[in-house]
Amino acid sequence: MAVLLNLITLATAVAFASVAHASSSLQDATADLQHARNLLARYQLIDTHVDTPQVLRVLARQPLDMLPDLNISLPGQFDLPRARQGGVGGAFFTVWTPCQDLLGIDVGQDFQQPDQTIRDTIESIDLIREMIDYEPSLQYATTAAEAEQAFSNGKIAALIGMEGSHMLGNSLSTIRILARLGVRYLTLTHTCHSSFASSAGGGAGTDGSFLRPVHPGNGLTAIGRELVKELNRLGVIVDLSHVSDQTMTDVLDITDVPIAFTHSGARGVNDHPRNVPDEILARIGPGKNEGIIQSVLFKHFIDSNNATIPRVVDHVEYIALHTSRQHVGLASDFDGMGEVVEGMEDCSKWPSLVAEFIRRGWTDEEIKGLLGGNLLRVMRAVEQAAYRRRDERPSSAIYGKRTDLPASNWGGPNGAYLPGKVKAIVDRRHLRDEL
Repeated sequence: MAVLLNLITLATAVAFASVAHASSSLQDATADLQHARNLLARYQLIDTHVDTPQVLRVLARQPLDMLPDLNISLPGQFDLPRARQGGVGGAFFTVWTPCQDLLGIDVGQDFQQPDQTIRDTIESIDLIREMIDYEPSLQYATTAAEAEQAFSNGKIAALIGMEGSHMLGNSLSTIRILARLGVRYLTLTHTCHSSFASSAGGGAGTDGSFLRPVHPGNGLTAIGRELVKELNRLGVIVDLSHVSDQTMTDVLDITDVPIAFTHSGARGVNDHPRNVPDEILARIGPGKNEGIIQSVLFKHFIDSNNATIPRVVDHVEYIALHTSRQHVGLASDFDGMGEVVEGMEDCSKWPSLVAEFIRRGWTDEEIKGLLGGNLLRVMRAVEQAAYRRRDERPSSAIYGKRTDLPASNWGGPNGAYLPGKVKAIVDRRHLRDEL
């Protein structure tokens, strides 16, 4: 009987201990989540990749008619009620049009096939600007200072990023105009090559394979190098998410301005071509390129078999280990992916991710940088670099495979629209070409 009583007593003690431990763990988790919410209220979270404009264009023939729903409810992963619930303090809304191959258009290896990409790009920028003007809780920003001011005003800073140089129509003039319209970063490629740069391919919905090269070296082209210099001059952040490893290398070889990966993971954690390889991480950090790598929440970039919040933090910590905690940030790819990280199904879930960093011992100051402080540093550095280049002339380079310049065929029938001396020059050129 005594033995039985002892066993019962022991079992009871173990049960109480288990309950007490579970209760303590629950209390800790609750405290971490509240701490995370407090930090998000105090420090500005800037998500560098939100594809909501795409959702509006997909859902409506007249996308502007969808604007009232942004502050009510949208069926995607981002709308303003959930953004406020998640503590979002700023977002780069992304200008994106599909690579032409997704639309069944073969641009060929010279990228000369006409398409409607520039029209769709302008419409997407217009949609974002109208969205900002319509919604009073958004405040337009083009600089770090303006983004911070929006947060101080209790609003969500709304900035514009652009995903893919295939939208430039093979022209540097296009990016100069788009920068004036508010574009503040350009992802050099999406899942397709462009006349400017080589892509890694392997985007959402793919098997993760690298894209077949078309450019010599599979990196930047000659006009692509001019594009990077022009972005530095304009104060537009060069985004290396989606690009090939050689494009990453080529950019880091020619720029002294901080770059960004706006939505990428670590290849050392998950071997996917969309993630950043160790040899590139080794070139970013204190005393190197002072850029930033922002997280991503697409399941297959994180881990197809273990796409969880702790695994996202594994990526960020791996990148921080190879760079520093001042060179990492948070981003999502909300509204641009079908499969998300478990627990991060939409923009209301940010406190859960921040709580995991708290559990792992990140200080409040480090989390301040992670949420947006590190990104704001990069933005300021890019702005300062542009100011130093303010007297530089724009690049006059054109894509070498273009055949439409000089625009001799613009003269009308028999050159009727041209001044006489101009027509004479054109006629002599035509004669010379014929000979």
